[in-house]
Amino acid sequence: MQDLFTDLQINAPLWQWVLGGCVALGLALLRYATGSDRPTQPWLRWGLGMLRFFILGTLCFLLLEPLIKSLTKEVEPSKIILVHDGTSSQWMGKDSTARKLELQTWIQELPAFFEDQNIETKSFVFGAKLQSLTALSIKEDSLQFDLPRTDLAGAIKDVKDLYSHKNVAAVIVTTDGLTNRGYSPEFSSEFMNTPHFFVGSGDTTNIKDLKLDDLICNDVAYLGNDFPVEIRLHAKGFKGEKITSTLFVNGEKRDEAVWLTESKVDYKSHNFTVRADKKGATKIRVTSKSENSNEYLLTNNSGTTIVDVLESKRRVLIVADAPHPDVAAIKNAAQSNKHQEINVMWASELSEIDSIPQYDIMILHNLPNPQHPLPDAVGKAIAKDVPMLFFGGASVDWKQLPAERTGFIYETSDLSESVGGDLNNVFSLFSVDEKLEAQLSFLPPLNSVLGKVEAKNSLEILLYKKLGTLETTWPLWAFNKDASGRKSGVVLGDGVWRWRIESFIREGNFETFDHLINNSIKYLSSREDVRRFRIEASNTLFEDERVKFKAQVYDASLNPTTDVDIELTLTDKNGKTFSFYFTPENENYTLNCGRLSPGSYQWESHCVLDSEYKNLQGELNIMELKAEHTSSAADHGLLKRLADKAGGTFLGSISEVDLSIVTDNIELRNVEHEYTERHELIRYDILVWIILGALTLEWVVRRRQGGY
Repeated sequence: MQDLFTDLQINAPLWQWVLGGCVALGLALLRYATGSDRPTQPWLRWGLGMLRFFILGTLCFLLLEPLIKSLTKEVEPSKIILVHDGTSSQWMGKDSTARKLELQTWIQELPAFFEDQNIETKSFVFGAKLQSLTALSIKEDSLQFDLPRTDLAGAIKDVKDLYSHKNVAAVIVTTDGLTNRGYSPEFSSEFMNTPHFFVGSGDTTNIKDLKLDDLICNDVAYLGNDFPVEIRLHAKGFKGEKITSTLFVNGEKRDEAVWLTESKVDYKSHNFTVRADKKGATKIRVTSKSENSNEYLLTNNSGTTIVDVLESKRRVLIVADAPHPDVAAIKNAAQSNKHQEINVMWASELSEIDSIPQYDIMILHNLPNPQHPLPDAVGKAIAKDVPMLFFGGASVDWKQLPAERTGFIYETSDLSESVGGDLNNVFSLFSVDEKLEAQLSFLPPLNSVLGKVEAKNSLEILLYKKLGTLETTWPLWAFNKDASGRKSGVVLGDGVWRWRIESFIREGNFETFDHLINNSIKYLSSREDVRRFRIEASNTLFEDERVKFKAQVYDASLNPTTDVDIELTLTDKNGKTFSFYFTPENENYTLNCGRLSPGSYQWESHCVLDSEYKNLQGELNIMELKAEHTSSAADHGLLKRLADKAGGTFLGSISEVDLSIVTDNIELRNVEHEYTERHELIRYDILVWIILGALTLEWVVRRRQGGY
């Protein structure tokens, strides 16, 4: 009884207690002290009165929302975590069938051994990430050991994240020690505070093998240009033999290279040259073979990659008043985008020509000014629809530039001022590097002309001028689109080269500044996409990546809508088709096709929009992953070092494991956990039955006495 009162918790003020007691007592007295049909016998009257007071008092007490504390005890037994490498490098090569069967047998026998000793186990398999294994999947041999990547350090860390606060007696890891993803397990593994035992799988002997280590080329090439393709070969056991490497472009043989190995372990690199003669995805494949091939593993002798051939680069022309550090900074930033071609011309050169060759965007720096009025050729470009980006310091005469292009009227003076930048957080024309706002606080000020800026409604401001600590609403870096759709950008200051240098000093790279310049160029040179049906998709993916599509549909007013059904059909190289339907998500459509087998696919998507049939087509290339197709010997030495580091033991290869070493060197103990919970007393059913029983008793007695 004392424990019950101790476990009760009631957070109610005194007046509620008094009010509840008075209500219960008053109603009981009203019935049995003054009621006309009260029992005549005093003892019965007192008994029924106390019963009524108990019922009403209990109900009033429950209105105070009492809580009762409960203590739950749970015993957690020790468990052993079993982690298995699920990749194919453990069994590829000689005797692959026998070694794969050995792995499948081992994954079944290991938990069975510990269960016979009443030790709980939990099994996992890992490749690029850690996955739980069910007892059913282990029993039915559904694990094929064909995962395409190995991240041992990541698997060890994931086990720690899952079980660092659990009662784990040991972790047993079965792997060949070969990794091709994530950090080095020897230097980056994060072990939990429990012994880790390692079991070696795979073959530790070196075998004869020819491997294409790398196939290197640009992701993008331009139509009509030549681009290099570099291969790097690794040959083991081919001393004095002739190796032939053949280059195929879109399935057609283009070139061949032959070399003679000079040692038992030899390396060779070779460069092919390929002409980009067709727009679109170009499939590059290189195969290598020896004159007398007797390898066990042939799948790593070839490699494939995809090069996207574009029609042309974005052409950018910088026209400057004179050599200036800003010009070099802008040029270097723009050149960091490999899809852009940058040229620089001086104002003095333009005075001798009537027109400028066609460019996608023109950047003016410190033009026009009193020494160099606006060249006629530049004036003609401004009058046309050529996108413009104006950089101007204190020397620029902004009045010579048409206000419909700049988006503002500038009442200037003969004085200059130093201004900083303040980010407009609602700017939405393009994404802004998240580091820019922080960097603006320490970037050197720009040199600008002192004056009043009257911005038009069409001007979208990215950066406001900031005078010391004083924030203004005047534009420093802004964009304008006039009534005819011509785009322009303005930067009201020079000295941006200091921003690029300071960014490198602080961050160790130019990324934030280059991102700002290139996004400005990209936005200004982009054309409005007025298509009402659009699809975004990757051209090239690896076989372990999910194929995802994103679609947008717009109504006649170019507002996004999700009122139509969109179907997509994938067709593989054999003509087999797969049909999918997009799912609406917010204002877009999404489609996840899952993982596909390596190869080339054609996709076609269509919908019916306002009774009009719309369709789009494209190509998708799924690249085969050969990271696990290796002839490298299993690294059991690494497993020994990891075991020593984690306080465990290397148990040897699967065939020689003695699991009694594990049971003899771990501590099995039960851990008792106590959980304290507080529940509302009103939720206990027993109270309902007590109150109903008391009411029933009172009613029966009153009925027998002739009352109601």
